[in-house]
Amino acid sequence: MRNKVLFRNLQRLLPAFESAARLKSFTLAGDEIGLSQSSVSKQIIELESRLGHQLFIRSHKRIALTSAGDRLLKAYSIAISQVLDVVDELIHEQSKDQIILSTTTGIGAFMLLPRLAEMRQCFPGREVFLMTWDYRGIEPSGQFDLALIYGEPDIRAITTKSLFPDVLTPVCTPQFLAKHGPLREVRDLLNFELLYTQAEAPYLVSWRQWLRVFELEPPKNHQPMGFNSYYNTIQACLAGEGIALGWLRGLNNLMEQGRLVTPLSQYLPTKDQYQLAWPADKLPTFSIEPFYEWLIRRYGGTPLFRSPANLG
Repeated sequence: MRNKVLFRNLQRLLPAFESAARLKSFTLAGDEIGLSQSSVSKQIIELESRLGHQLFIRSHKRIALTSAGDRLLKAYSIAISQVLDVVDELIHEQSKDQIILSTTTGIGAFMLLPRLAEMRQCFPGREVFLMTWDYRGIEPSGQFDLALIYGEPDIRAITTKSLFPDVLTPVCTPQFLAKHGPLREVRDLLNFELLYTQAEAPYLVSWRQWLRVFELEPPKNHQPMGFNSYYNTIQACLAGEGIALGWLRGLNNLMEQGRLVTPLSQYLPTKDQYQLAWPADKLPTFSIEPFYEWLIRRYGGTPLFRSPANLG
């Protein structure tokens, strides 16, 4: 009885621990479970105090599990996996025609939602449940049927089918450019507010990396505005707060609508590609070809550069 009471008291603290341990970041854990970074840190400190063991080794911008933390994570992961297996069975028994489509917030918001009617035609007669997970786009427990991701998956037992690469170039609203411009060459970027995404994902390219391709460096005294997700960076860009590095294929719909423009012709080709992915041990019970072909047809052509001069 005493152990059951103890577990109930600790139960609310375990999700924050598991997320932080898996993502190796209190900040990313907070984003995943809907808490602030400080709240995650407080919950883990409370858990360590109650257990009488340090669970994490904390260093500058990094955390790592102690031996006690590793033991707890392994035990918790086994228990959660067993629960999720039952949940998965119950869900599929209730809705055998549902397709769980997993992706990132950015891909979902900028590529799929604006073309939702077209996308649904790729899965005739099936219910589509769109689920977003940042930053990799794959639901971590593997409870999905198909995923649209960018870059190589960092979890095992995933089968992938490559789609196309992308290009990175500065983007902004035409109103921002009209107010703060002109912007005629790459060097002019150093005079603008450059919005950036913190490079938690390996495929994210920083402004410093992009500018170095053109033999430039950001101003040392510049204090840019940063975000922990690409989606938020583009939202700030759409609000007219500055210039962002944009993946043009993903922003195709915003370009077509004239909400974003590409003030420069210079770009950086990406090494990674968009891919379809699915669990290697769970073959899709539906054809992925219509969705694959639609993505190629809709987004696989020449990336759309849209200068302010050709908005009409």
